[in-house]
Amino acid sequence: MIITTDAVVLRTMKYRDTSRIATLYTRVSGKISVIAKGARDRKSRLGASLQPMNHVTAVYYRKESRELQLLTQCDLVRTHRGLTEDLERMAVGLAAVELVDAVTPAEEENVRLFDLLVSTLAAAGSATKNAGNALYYFEMQLLENLGFRPDFQRCYSCSALIGDSLSGLHMSYNGILCASCAGKGLGFEALSAPAVRVLQRLQEMEGPEAVTRVVLSPQVKGEVAGVLRRFLLGHVEGLRTLKSEAVFSSLL
Repeated sequence: MIITTDAVVLRTMKYRDTSRIATLYTRVSGKISVIAKGARDRKSRLGASLQPMNHVTAVYYRKESRELQLLTQCDLVRTHRGLTEDLERMAVGLAAVELVDAVTPAEEENVRLFDLLVSTLAAAGSATKNAGNALYYFEMQLLENLGFRPDFQRCYSCSALIGDSLSGLHMSYNGILCASCAGKGLGFEALSAPAVRVLQRLQEMEGPEAVTRVVLSPQVKGEVAGVLRRFLLGHVEGLRTLKSEAVFSSLL
């Protein structure tokens, strides 16, 4: 069966003398692995398009009896060139594709996640400032997409509305804690009022572009990044610290 689909290149590796194996996140089939024969040949059109974070149109021959499908054509839709011209933007893009690769099973369609990935890469690549905020939006929406939506409006322990009482708040492994419950020793990490407001807003915003227009202090960035990453590590089985995280952490 020949399939044509939009896809994002998650990662690639060399195979034999001239070929590449690529992991793609496709719009119609989710994550797939393909072999691009001759992709490392200078005359091949496949090689230029098979770069991580690229948005492509892929044509591949699918056979159910094999895990590695044959890529026959791969054309660029968008390179997100801005992602490779700036360290912060690159860190966002690499973290996003690495997260999708880490949390998704093979061949499980998820159009919403595909669109989220594409829009995040586009927002980060075109951002003139605050590109890192796009990753916070991506991780928040990824948690919701995976069925682990955090509640930053109510105390996880007693269900009281946080409201305007934004002092003395702490995080637990499962959610935010009000000052009263945190005082009982249930929480392990203090949260500032600005960080809580940002976490709340991230769940309300529509699209990552809006987030890049928000200016955050280094302290708030660190708090928000820490909360989101701990939620992912705590709820997604098998997820480990990202290779790209070392680059991104150095920017905070």
